[in-house]
Amino acid sequence: MYEEHVIAFAAAIQRELDNNRHKGGWHGCQISWLRKRLKQELGELERAVKSKQPADVVLSEAADAANFAMMIADNYTRKVKP
Repeated sequence: MYEEHVIAFAAAIQRELDNNRHKGGWHGCQISWLRKRLKQELGELERAVKSKQPADVVLSEAADAANFAMMIADNYTRKVKP
């Protein structure tokens, strides 16, 4: 069974994916571009924490970063078959 905070974070991750669905998928994206975007999202997360943004803003930024990490993993595993 998943812990409550894991379920809440997974819901935030899905919410961010849903909010950005209009941008299209990530399967055609280069891993190098996704890595660049992940670094940008981590910067946004850090700025949100440092400036003491409300918890919902920090959660949203963390979910954005997590989504780019997931996209990298997904694309990488599609290209590199065991």
